[in-house]
Amino acid sequence: MKNLTLLTPVFILFFSFANAQQPVPAEYYQNPVIAGDFPDPTVIRVGDTYYAAGTSSDFAPNYPLYESTDLINWKHIGHIFDELPDWTSRNFWAPELYYMNGTFYVYYTAKRKGDDVSCIGVATTTDIHKGFTDHGIIIEWGEEAIDAFVFRDDDDKLYISWKAYGLTEGRPIELLCSELSQDGMELVGEHFTLTDHSKGWQGAGDEGQCLVKHGDYYYHLYSVGGCCDNRCDYRVRVARATDLRGDWEQYPEPILQGGDTWKCTGHGTLVTTPDNRYFYLYHAYHATDFEYVGRQGLLDELIWDEQTGWPKFKQGTTASVKAPVPFAGTSQQRQTTFMDDFTSDISAKLWQWDLNLPKPAFKTDQGELVLSGTEQGIGFIGMRPRVGNYSMTTEVSNESDAAKGICIYGNRDNYLAFACHSTGLRLFQVASGKRTELANMATAENKPFYLKVEVQNGRYYRFFWSEDQTVWVPFGSADDFTVDGKFLPQWGVAQRAGLFVEGDKSASGRFSEVTFEYQF
Repeated sequence: MKNLTLLTPVFILFFSFANAQQPVPAEYYQNPVIAGDFPDPTVIRVGDTYYAAGTSSDFAPNYPLYESTDLINWKHIGHIFDELPDWTSRNFWAPELYYMNGTFYVYYTAKRKGDDVSCIGVATTTDIHKGFTDHGIIIEWGEEAIDAFVFRDDDDKLYISWKAYGLTEGRPIELLCSELSQDGMELVGEHFTLTDHSKGWQGAGDEGQCLVKHGDYYYHLYSVGGCCDNRCDYRVRVARATDLRGDWEQYPEPILQGGDTWKCTGHGTLVTTPDNRYFYLYHAYHATDFEYVGRQGLLDELIWDEQTGWPKFKQGTTASVKAPVPFAGTSQQRQTTFMDDFTSDISAKLWQWDLNLPKPAFKTDQGELVLSGTEQGIGFIGMRPRVGNYSMTTEVSNESDAAKGICIYGNRDNYLAFACHSTGLRLFQVASGKRTELANMATAENKPFYLKVEVQNGRYYRFFWSEDQTVWVPFGSADDFTVDGKFLPQWGVAQRAGLFVEGDKSASGRFSEVTFEYQF
């Protein structure tokens, strides 16, 4: 064994962060404002409170939901759906929040059971903290309808826009729009287009749009390019027209794109403050952490050029690293530690699982989390890491023969697991469905352990074990044994870090306290 103090130089070397950030003055905030995997964000204001939600893909519960009073400090308050809507199967993308007459609406994209076609559904609630009631599909359009956005015009008519034809061979992608009934539940009249590539518009793959009326013009901000892996070139463009159904003109250059720190900006929503300033909540990849942490939630202020009438971002055409706080007297708070001691079910609402597998059974019991396997052979629950450099620690009771411990999870065919079982410790990976044993060690039978993983840039993993949380021993073939998690991220989806049990429903593991330490 090696004392923790002897490991300190290794720890410092391992965490010599490529993305270390300088202190930010109190009157500024630093992006991201919603850290971790949070693609396709939507944001609304109700009174003095802001609400945001984002894509959850194939992790359930669906659509993480956040609340803020200052746009820079966000509290995770749960998810839009704790249970899957009946008509859905997977690919829970691009929620769109809307509020009217005391009711919250969400228009969301999912694959339909049976034919796997992406459709747009609608759900409502009068209390956003208590979940939404689904009302089924509102838009089905050929092979694909995604990325809804709802807009109220000056004449009080409601409209909904969406991306169409993304999977239709020989037909260009369009942003379509239709009037929406006053109760927000069905389309009214004929649809019309918001895009016109016959004019030689630049960019392809229009999506992630939002509409706003300013002065004499309607504007729509939308995203073009590749969105969702390290080859991305996502960026934000804008078009305008004097008539919503009219002749749209495209601004010649992108108004927001990636820079040195943040890459592939796009798919955002505008929200106004009480004093009528515009802020754009959007996603981008960190240049170092990239797809390992995922597309994170960034904020920038939008202003209007008085001479041309076109909008532009106050901090320039690249995603800002830092910017003045939206409201004087506020300051950004970073939560560098998350700890769940399993004494209540409150934090349990924040854990996610793979909806392509049976939902694992888990419950809190006298300060422990009891997690069971599934008929598919693994039970996993995890969280979205907030940054690429972090550590995760847990205590495993180790009272059963089942392997259980820490798991870094991409999907059911790609994960990395550090486990204890009745007579030992084991480190293995599953890559493209193939299992490989990386290290193992015999121990005293049924002995409890503390397990820890340290992560650099979301990609490189080192593992440690301890009997007392004071003396930590590196696990692997050498003290600096590191696993490259390049195989873990899936297209458009960052991995989760959490707990697992291997085996069927009779297998179980007991965990006492989980702690994440983040290095922003």
